[in-house]
Formats: sequence, C-alpha cells, structure tokens
Amino acid sequence: MKDLKEMERTITQKLENKLREVEDIQNKITTQMWKDTKENAPNIRHDYISSIEKTKVEIKDGVYISSVYSNLRVGGNIPKWVDVPLSAFAEWGTGPLGQDTNTYQHGYPYTTDEPWDSNTFAQYKDIGTWGTIARPHFYPSLQKAIPTFKEEIGKALKKWEH
Repeated sequence: MKDLKEMERTITQKLENKLREVEDIQNKITTQMWKDTKENAPNIRHDYISSIEKTKVEIKDGVYISSVYSNLRVGGNIPKWVDVPLSAFAEWGTGPLGQDTNTYQHGYPYTTDEPWDSNTFAQYKDIGTWGTIARPHFYPSLQKAIPTFKEEIGKALKKWEH
C-alpha cells in the first residue's frame, strides 16, 4: 500500500463487501423461512397461504431487518375481529383446543372460558371442547432458520479476502 488513504479505502471496501455478504445471507435465509412457512401453513381460507409474504433486508440504524408475515385479517362483521391478523389464530389456535394443542410458548393467554357464539357453542356440545387447534408454521420456520443463519454468518465473518 502506498499510503494510509489507500489502506483506509482497502479496509473500507472489504468491510462493505462483507456487509453485503451478510445482507445476502439474511435474504437467502428469509426466503427459506418464507418457503417453509408456506409449505407448513394450514389451508384455513382460500387466500391464507398466498397471503404469506416476505421482505428483503432493510438496514435501519445498523440493524438488518427482514420478515415473513401475513397481513390477512380475520375481517367479517364483528368489529373486534375486523383488524385482527388471521395468522395469529392459525399459528396458536383458539380456545381450549388451541391451548391444548399449542406446543410453543407465545406469551398470550387463552382467557375465554366459554364459547363466543352459537357455532362454537354447538362445537362445544358436540365434542366437549371448542376453538381451533394450533398449527404453528411461522415459529417452527424461524426456529429451523436460526442455526443455519448463525452458521452462514459465522462462515462469512471468518473468511477474509486477502
């Protein structure tokens, strides 16, 4: 190297290349999570699986952010459910069936002790419980991606171009 300026440019370029590599890895892992989530998603409504989307990595204040999500809402005519994400019910279930079949801690209580409407009351009379079973598909995809992400980032950071 001829001088400190050249050395600074070289180091800066290597770091920028490494950060682009990290961004590419996160985009790749996010895409795999998206595929796994869609593959394992329950077909609870004709438009549910197609509503599952992903974002490309966005960098905010040095933090690399990407996500897999569904903005599909429960909707309907009951005001309290119109803006509630349908994916929460699909992921964790509802009522006693959801609580009994959920295998992941999510921190939200199943607080209603009785059916919400005539349909759930009929279900309760028929089978002795009510609600919908938990069908996790987002959380397992995330759990599966974590070790792969750590491994890929570790490999990328250990490599240093000479």
